[in-house]
Amino acid sequence: VTGSLRVLAAEDNAVNQVVLRTLLEQIGVEVTVVGNGAEAIAAWREVPWDVILMDVQMPVMDGLSATREIRAAEALEGRARTPIIALTANAMTHQVAEYRSTGMDGHIAKPIDVRALYEALDAIAQALPVAQAA
Repeated sequence: VTGSLRVLAAEDNAVNQVVLRTLLEQIGVEVTVVGNGAEAIAAWREVPWDVILMDVQMPVMDGLSATREIRAAEALEGRARTPIIALTANAMTHQVAEYRSTGMDGHIAKPIDVRALYEALDAIAQALPVAQAA
């Protein structure tokens, strides 16, 4: 099910980029990796993604700012809401609450919890309309 997802990953750390790509490709997911929030917004504008995995702390533009901008554009342009999942080592309760208030739909702690990543992607895949997932 998960293999048909279109995943955008915003992650500035080269090692984490490789880990993410490897984990996703193992389950048949094609992933596009960008290095910061500004690149994530540009990629979001070009392609309809099923989910965005968004690092919180990145250079140029952080994940929270990028999420705010995407949510504002979705509202303004009447675009469908793209699920955004925070990828971060900062997973304390108040931090997670901040991610949610920014418009993120969930979070996965770093180092990346593989089971949590796969479960989150599977839930998103199951929520997609059948025609889109085909």
